[in-house]
Amino acid sequence: MKKFFPVFGLTAVLALAFLHSCKKDEPLPPNPYDNIIRDDTTGNEIPVDSLNITYIHQKVLLQSCAIPGCHVGNFEPDFRTPQSSFSTLVYAPVVKNNAQNQFKFRVIPYDTTWSVLYERITNCCFVNQNDRMPQDNIGVPMSNADIRLIARWILHGARDMFGKVAQMPNAEPVIEGYVAFDTISLLPPFALPSVYYSNNRLDGIYYNPFIVPVNKSVFYMVVKVSDDSTAEGQMQYNKLKISSNADNFSSASTYTATYVNAGGGNAGWLLTIPTASLPANDTLYMRYYVNDGKHPQNTEFPRNDLPYAYKTYYSFIRQ
Repeated sequence: MKKFFPVFGLTAVLALAFLHSCKKDEPLPPNPYDNIIRDDTTGNEIPVDSLNITYIHQKVLLQSCAIPGCHVGNFEPDFRTPQSSFSTLVYAPVVKNNAQNQFKFRVIPYDTTWSVLYERITNCCFVNQNDRMPQDNIGVPMSNADIRLIARWILHGARDMFGKVAQMPNAEPVIEGYVAFDTISLLPPFALPSVYYSNNRLDGIYYNPFIVPVNKSVFYMVVKVSDDSTAEGQMQYNKLKISSNADNFSSASTYTATYVNAGGGNAGWLLTIPTASLPANDTLYMRYYVNDGKHPQNTEFPRNDLPYAYKTYYSFIRQ
């Protein structure tokens, strides 16, 4: 008996292929991007919306500054990406200043005069001879066209990747340090303390608790505070808490500081600490609180998340 199934199967496949080949090709859907005109922005007239850090990075910083041995992440400013460029330029504090210490930020929106970036690419001798950036003695000076482009970016607000102008930062106060001593005189001739307790540390280790003689009923402290926008004497709250627990100040003893300025740079927040009610031979941890009047929460130091050595440095023991 003959078998016809293979022949029939082949015939069916050929018939389907023939029918498919007779169909007309379907037209492609329209491409919405075909008619977009991409104007060249490399000429003198640059669209305003192109004056952002992405454009500046592509046209100038990447070409002239993010080169081996220069601003490639080993030091600031970091010009590897638009994001790193913006974060290390706009309202970024100046590290290397001129002899007059005139500049505060690397870039200030709308202001080329006090933007140190513009000063560095236009001044031949910012600190030393021939130190214009890119440095004259190791690189090719920036073209006038690139300098004008950076100036236009700054004067247009030094905008970020999204075309937004950064706001002036307002950092929390910085609690710089303290001194603890046995006596104080705020009247002329401003007698210096006879003993600085904060220099006398347990076992001679600088971050250990300082020692207050057990027979002393009081000692004094001056805390130094700084802020980027508020004068030290205008700080608010200014309280010291003392606890026997390094990380729990909920039931701590609280002492209020008073601002004093004895002249000659001798200023700070003065505290009088009575010790008669404090336990002896026990480590007592201190934490200082301050507010610049512009933050909802008080700044505290040391914080719970800091290493233990900070907490013992801000502590004392009565012995």
